Order: sequence, then C-alpha cells, then structure tokens
Amino acid sequence: MARVSTHTVAVRLARAALVTLTALVTLGALTAVPLDAQPATGAEAPPRYQISVLTFGPGDAVFERFGHNALRVRDFLTGADLAYNWGMFSFDEPRFLSRFLSGDTRYWVEAFPTSWLLEVYAAQDRESIEQVLALTPGEAATLAEAVAANATPEQRFYRYDYFRDNCSTRVRDALDAALGGALARRFQAITTEWTYRSEAVRLATPDRWAQAGIDVALGPRADRAMTAWEAMYVPMRMRDLLREVRRPDSTGVAVPLVRLERTLYTARRAPEARAAQGLALGPMGPLVAVWFLLLVPVSGAARRTRRGAAAIAVGLWCTVTGLIGLMLLGMWLGSAHVFWYRNLTLLLASPVALALAWPAARGVWRGVAGRWVRAGTLALVTQTGLALALAPIAGQRLAGPLMLFAAANLAMALVVWRHAVAPPARS
Repeated sequence: MARVSTHTVAVRLARAALVTLTALVTLGALTAVPLDAQPATGAEAPPRYQISVLTFGPGDAVFERFGHNALRVRDFLTGADLAYNWGMFSFDEPRFLSRFLSGDTRYWVEAFPTSWLLEVYAAQDRESIEQVLALTPGEAATLAEAVAANATPEQRFYRYDYFRDNCSTRVRDALDAALGGALARRFQAITTEWTYRSEAVRLATPDRWAQAGIDVALGPRADRAMTAWEAMYVPMRMRDLLREVRRPDSTGVAVPLVRLERTLYTARRAPEARAAQGLALGPMGPLVAVWFLLLVPVSGAARRTRRGAAAIAVGLWCTVTGLIGLMLLGMWLGSAHVFWYRNLTLLLASPVALALAWPAARGVWRGVAGRWVRAGTLALVTQTGLALALAPIAGQRLAGPLMLFAAANLAMALVVWRHAVAPPARS
C-alpha cells in the first residue's frame, strides 16, 4: 500500500467538499421554487404551476364600475408569469355598437405579463387582490394548459354576455373544469337574495343615469333570485365566495381552496356600494306628475292661460316615452340579450305615445280632441294599469323610474282629457 501524507489527505478532502458543495448549489438553483409556491410533500417533485385569481375593484367608466378579474398562471419551469384576461374588446371593431345592441359582441382572451397588468390597474386606482389557490400539481397543470389553449388565435374569441358569459364567468368556468365541477356542485344549490337587476344597479352607483337605464332596459328575467353560481358574474362576488370553499387534501382533511390572499394594491377611491338600493328619485318622481297636474284647469280662464304649456308638456312627454318604447321593442325583437325580453316597461313607455304626441299636443292647444287622441289616451292609461297588474305575475320589479312613468302617464291623460276632451268649464 502506498503511503499518503497527512497534507495530501487534507487536500483531497477539501477538494471533495468543494465538489459536493458546488453540486448542491447547482441543484438548488435548478429546483428553486418561490416562497409562495405550494410546497412539495414527501418525495414529490415541486409543482410547476401556481394558479391565482386576480380581482380588480371598480373604476371610473361605466363599464369599469362592475369590477374585473383575471387568472394568473406562474410557470416555475420557464419563469413565465401571465395573467389571462377575458375582458378584451375594441370600440374600433366594425359595427361595434350595432353588434353590442344585437348581442353579437366579440370579446376575446389575451395573456399579459402579470406585473404590467397590475401596473395598469394601479394607475387607474383600482383595488387589486390576489387569491393563490391550493390546487394539486395535476389540477394546476390542467388549468394552465386549458387557458393557454383558449388564448390561441383559433379559440380566443367568444360572444360576450354581460350576465352569463363575461370575464368573471370565464374564470369561474375554467377553474371549475379543473376542479372536476366542484364549484358548480357547491354553488348551484345555493339561492341568494341578489338578482341580476339589483347587482347591476348596485354596481352602477353613483351614476344615476346608468342606474335608470338599467332599470328601464331589463325585463322580468333580471328579477329572479340568482344562485351563488350565477352571482359569480360579478368579480367581487366570486372573490368572496371562493373564500368559503373547502376541499379535502391528500390526507382527507378539509382545507381552504384559497391558500393565500393578499392585497396587491389598495385603492384610494370609495369602495363598491354594498346595498342594492336602486335609483333614489327623491322628490323628482312625484314632481313630474305634479307638474302635469298643475296644468289641469279649474276654470275657463285657467284653461286658456295654461293651454300652451299643457300642449308642450303633453307633446314632449309622449315623444320621449314613445322613443324609449321603440327602443325597448327593438331590444326585445332584434337582440339576443334575453334579459331584455318581455319587458313590462314597454307598456309604460309605449310606442303608441309617439304616434299620439303631435295630435294630442295639437288637440290640447285647440281645445278639441279627435277620435284618435281619445283612443290613444285611453290606450296609454289601459297599458299603464296593465303593467302594474302584470308586474307581480311576471315577477318584474317596477320601481324607481318605472313608477315615475306610471304616475306621469296617468297625470298626462288627465291633462289631455280636461283640455281637449271634457266640455269647457263655465266661468
């Protein structure tokens, strides 16, 4: 056996230690996983993907007041960090307005670098919350591959539906598919106190014109109580409901689906409205009816002095409500938006009023009403009463601006009757 000096042994041991340390460092660099990634258990390999739901609060524009969300996919193998956004549309698309009104609007999904998307929403002062999900490596991989395929040019476009197929329901459906339908099974069985109308009106706060437009446009289907599954069309509702989900882990213990929740940006703006109060008309509602009633004469002299104002009021009211009625009729017959169908507001703001506007105003001005004016006025009164009678049966909420239509229609009919139909009062 050859002799080996103590010095040689020390050198060899030092070299072996250096080689071992270098190998460990290299292996650690190749398999490093960020701290917020789901840790591996036992001898399992660390997960490749981390999936998060990003929820953004309301913004300034009307279409931004309903919040937004996206699905974040972090790939620890390639280093990619992408947020899939299903809310993409363009006002510059050909026939955008007509396609939107007809229900044929094309939206699409697009993947953005997460850091850039977060900066965009922070610049708009919109709250940003991330919910990191506790998915198995297989579930995370299935979801990551599915959304990547959905973002390809061949599959990226879809027909947008504000209530049933929007940015939030797309995130919900993608996640539910990866979970084998667990979300649908849990939340489709829960009926909430919310309706499509109440949520839309609530989120339109504080824009009163937008709230009024929503109330006028929606039919009875929007007043049905939603399931929790349907309520996820609102991104903030989906965020809140995900907090409630528990599912068994590999040992059978129920653990939260949301493994980690953190606020990435805190907005300075007022938070979303919590109560669904609808459009608060205050004194405006009765004032319109009172305005008409003030034009009703009580004597022959009053009839002559108020006739001009009454003619203008009747003509203006019939024109405005008639145009709204034509729009509602077109929305029902020429659109795929099912929530616009069978709208009782069509009886309160009727196209009949548009045809009545000029002859009724002329009849009030002259003090003589023809047969058409009498028949048209009676038809408007009948339609108003029919709307009020059918509302409980159809399940449509008639409140706010809709009750304003009813009160003003009845007052307007009284004005027409007193000025143009009833015999002149004796002095």
